[in-house]
Amino acid sequence: MNLEYKTCLITEKAEKEDGSLHIKFYACCFGNIDSWGDIILTGACDAFLASEDAKRMKLCYQHDNSAVIGVITSKTADDHGLLVEADILPTTLGKDVIMLIKSGALNEFSIGYYPDKYHFERRDGMDDNVRVLDAITIRQVSIVTFAANPEAVLISTKNEGNKEDKPDMASIISGASDEELESMAAQIEEEKLNRLIVNL
Repeated sequence: MNLEYKTCLITEKAEKEDGSLHIKFYACCFGNIDSWGDIILTGACDAFLASEDAKRMKLCYQHDNSAVIGVITSKTADDHGLLVEADILPTTLGKDVIMLIKSGALNEFSIGYYPDKYHFERRDGMDDNVRVLDAITIRQVSIVTFAANPEAVLISTKNEGNKEDKPDMASIISGASDEELESMAAQIEEEKLNRLIVNL
């Protein structure tokens, strides 16, 4: 069975005094048809959450199992979806991810999962049958570039660490020209490479 993926948006984030970033997000959403033509039923995560496998779920970057960026501190299912809380740790990679999240450049999360049980249904407005996921096992959640499920949205941002005034990176990015954005992206990639070399 191949690992599959679903994505949602971060709902809340809070900077901590140790440099880590606490995030709260829906790892998957129930009841809506996503861009892959799937629906995850309410209760699809219940068996997984009650199993030992739930303790092994990892927090990764771009679905790379070797790029663990933090720890999952809480996971519960409600009527909307699987609500997860986690801390992104200030490792070399973690700091880069924290910077991108705080600036608004990345705000979407995805699960890597196995479809344990599913069936197909005809739904109004759909040309093809919809795959309905009755039960899934989640291996990892990852910060990713693009989302498949638009149901979860950013609720609020809270800063609990450094109280100094900082530039609003989201405003800087949204107001930048295409050339300036390309330059910023190149500088970030160069800094990532430099840090990687230093830590070899």
